[in-house]
Amino acid sequence: MTRPAASSGSLKSEFIAFKTNRIVEVASHLFYERGYSSCTLDNVANQLSVTKPFLYSYFKNKEAILAAICEVGISEALAVLEIVLADTHASHRARLAEVVRKVGQIVIDRQEYVVVYLREMKHLSADDSKRLLRLRHSFDHQIGEMIREGVASGEFREDIDPFVAVWIGGLISWIPTWYSPNGQRSAEEVVEYLVQAALRLAGAE
Repeated sequence: MTRPAASSGSLKSEFIAFKTNRIVEVASHLFYERGYSSCTLDNVANQLSVTKPFLYSYFKNKEAILAAICEVGISEALAVLEIVLADTHASHRARLAEVVRKVGQIVIDRQEYVVVYLREMKHLSADDSKRLLRLRHSFDHQIGEMIREGVASGEFREDIDPFVAVWIGGLISWIPTWYSPNGQRSAEEVVEYLVQAALRLAGAE
């Protein structure tokens, strides 16, 4: 049986997504290496071997590219969180460990993106800052609810405040400040250390 050909609309969407992701990838590396203020759209265009008007066909300005870079990590983290929370057969402890493990790996894989966000978020527009903050709050809130439910079920200590979700999110976000691919600890060791730290914060036995 032959597979139906993809629609032209689907192919166009995939092409746009590919080009957009490629611009974000290259810009993220340049912002990471040179700093946002020191890097121009001409630099990004030259690195991609395209013209600056080509960039404007995907992003209205440099700030919009920065916003897209800053959104990558949190969007991927929320997607992982949604999948893990959907597994209602797993314990709260197991789900917390899985979220931290997977999101920690995302932060390591997207290290340049996260560093750019932490270092350059002051250049975001007020609207983009609020939007990204809402996404981060959503992540923290859902982790907090998981901890609250875990306390109620007896999996976490009863004196644990769900606010520790903010500390757990902070631990994950700050991985790039102390992890290096050339460091003494492997990515796997760092992630597992992070998981154990998160479980302790949540009061898991």
